[in-house]
Amino acid sequence: MLKRVMMTVAMTAALSGWWTAMAAAQAVGLATTKGGATEQIATALAKTISEKSGVMVRPQVMANTSQYLPLVDSGRVEFGIANFPQTAYAISGTGMSQGQPNPNLRMVASLIPFNAGLLVTAKSGLKTMADLKGKRVPRFPANSLGDFIIRASLQTAGLTYDDVSSVPIANFPAMFEALKDGLTDVTIATAGSQSVLDIDASVGGVTFLSYKPGDEKVLDENLPGTALKTGSQLTNSPGLTPQTAIFCYDYTLFASASASDETVAKVAKALYEGRQSLQASGPIWSEFDPARLAHVTKLAYHPGAIAFYKSVGIWSGQ
Repeated sequence: MLKRVMMTVAMTAALSGWWTAMAAAQAVGLATTKGGATEQIATALAKTISEKSGVMVRPQVMANTSQYLPLVDSGRVEFGIANFPQTAYAISGTGMSQGQPNPNLRMVASLIPFNAGLLVTAKSGLKTMADLKGKRVPRFPANSLGDFIIRASLQTAGLTYDDVSSVPIANFPAMFEALKDGLTDVTIATAGSQSVLDIDASVGGVTFLSYKPGDEKVLDENLPGTALKTGSQLTNSPGLTPQTAIFCYDYTLFASASASDETVAKVAKALYEGRQSLQASGPIWSEFDPARLAHVTKLAYHPGAIAFYKSVGIWSGQ
């Protein structure tokens, strides 16, 4: 009886300590979209930061990036993720965010190179952007990320929507399903992402269309910070050969300017120390390098992030 009582007391004490720790942990939101590589990134970030910083990160899944940018800008959600072109446009109120500036967004980290391109089924026989002429191509709402990527990619081959058969698409998950279902001939995809693995298994093989030398200029005009990268520079992913050229830009973590310096510094520290955890979450993190968290300084960083990066000697900004 005494032994049972002692076990109950010990269990109660342990549970009490756990609840105390949970109550003490600060909870913050991380805005993300549903499905695809973005949600994968958010899930890995939430797990790693929560485990290593004492800041409990809760993904806030929304329909699209434009829905949550104003929420982070206003401080209603503390953090958000997006690719560099979207983040740059959002702050300035140009491009994808034309007339809707979000001046209170502050960079926290450049996370990983986002390696992406246009993906087709292997059996289609398509190899280059020029091969898309007359094919069924997703058409996203004007000024969305998908719209910018498709238009820029077609432009590299001297094509426009007038040269293809446009298929209205609402979002990225719907785009992935459309290719699987044979409703379109191409999809935007991220090398090494779960969506590519799923499509590959579903359609019996995939191929990334290859850009040609010089296309990075056209891409960068539409998607700031974009460059080309060949399959030889990447870890293995379905659809890539060593010669295949796809595009890349940094994926960013940003915060509201109103987020506390202490919280942002804790998040930056968790990322700096979280390489093993992040890379264990999937191949999309294979190029993650803590030393490059602050390597892009074209956009304003949060003071909390700057303070931490200075403390570990990786800040190169002004």
